[in-house]
Amino acid sequence: MYKILVVDDSALMRRIVCDIINSDSDFRVVDVSADGEDAYNKIKNNPYDLVVLDMVLPRLTAVELIEKLFAEKVPFNIVLMSSTLKEDAESTTRALELGALDFVLKPIRSGNDTRDAFGASLIKALHDAIKSSNYKIISKKDVSYSAKSIEDSKKTTQEKMEMVRNKLMAAKLGSGNAQTEPVKEEPKPVEKKVEKQQEQPAAPKSSPAAKGTKGRKLVALACSTGGPQALHTFVPMLPKDLSVPVVIVQHMPEGFTASLATRLNQISSVNVKEAEDGEFFRPGFVYITPGGKHMEICEDASHAAYCHLDDGPPVNSLKPCADIMYKSLKNSGFDEIICVVLTGMGADGSAGIKFLNQFKKTYVISQEASTCVVYGMPKAVEQEGLADEVVPLKSVANSIVKRLGG
Repeated sequence: MYKILVVDDSALMRRIVCDIINSDSDFRVVDVSADGEDAYNKIKNNPYDLVVLDMVLPRLTAVELIEKLFAEKVPFNIVLMSSTLKEDAESTTRALELGALDFVLKPIRSGNDTRDAFGASLIKALHDAIKSSNYKIISKKDVSYSAKSIEDSKKTTQEKMEMVRNKLMAAKLGSGNAQTEPVKEEPKPVEKKVEKQQEQPAAPKSSPAAKGTKGRKLVALACSTGGPQALHTFVPMLPKDLSVPVVIVQHMPEGFTASLATRLNQISSVNVKEAEDGEFFRPGFVYITPGGKHMEICEDASHAAYCHLDDGPPVNSLKPCADIMYKSLKNSGFDEIICVVLTGMGADGSAGIKFLNQFKKTYVISQEASTCVVYGMPKAVEQEGLADEVVPLKSVANSIVKRLGG
């Protein structure tokens, strides 16, 4: 049974979260905390298996707490509880970069349906966290014990239990471990099937000057759980003079992808932005699909590619869904699509790439298992025999550059 610390400054929210966690036989809440400083002391002095941590806390915020633990090399396994407020989204992105395993959205409304949805999301996130390759087994030898400090910490918690927040927040990030497949040789040319053209959304009124399609390539990337950390490593490694656009589907709720794009833009040589409906893709730019929208890649009469954001229903409980992005490329004028699949739970991307292979030349780069937070999406691609190259995370950018120069 996994021992859990719950940290939230609302007595009501602590009780709700504790009830949800204790309803699963794999988990048990053994301690609670109402502020960041108290939580810091408890994490330092107790070998909790997991910490469920609210983003907004008195004394130390979640980010400040994680930064402190990170700087002092104190081991932690943290699942965050966040809201869609801009400040929360920015802080959540930073916390994920520092090593938080996952996050769930807090419900904004009360009610049994809302609580059930939040509960299911939280339990799933906890189970996903313990399967993560970033999960740390924390033993007594990892922490220094002080009976007095623990007792004082408990007293502090009781004094803070009266602090109540009315901020109850809604729905969750949609987010296996095995050996990698060997790296494959250069892919054989793909024989394309002839199929009736599908209708595409109307192109924007203005477009870039028409360009020939010969030699045109695109990088299309998919990731989920562990993606923010992976993108934090991968995107800054892309060269400033990158000759193609990069489009990314990262499973995240609405509001969080803008903060992710802003953060990545600050630390990268390439331009990183959240994609906008109707904008044309430019070389040297990285476009992140907005949370809560599907991205389709369309072309105007001159074969200039642009972004179409679709507000259709989730696909396999995902919105955005990478399969939709890949499938939308089947009638494009690109000579080759470099498909990249990074860390993530589930199999999103594999069906889309398999479909795309029937119509376009693709080159598929998959993240190697030991460098994934969750080896799910890359594993699905490799098991389908779709991967042309399997590389560690820090080699992905170099593999793309080599392929573009080939």
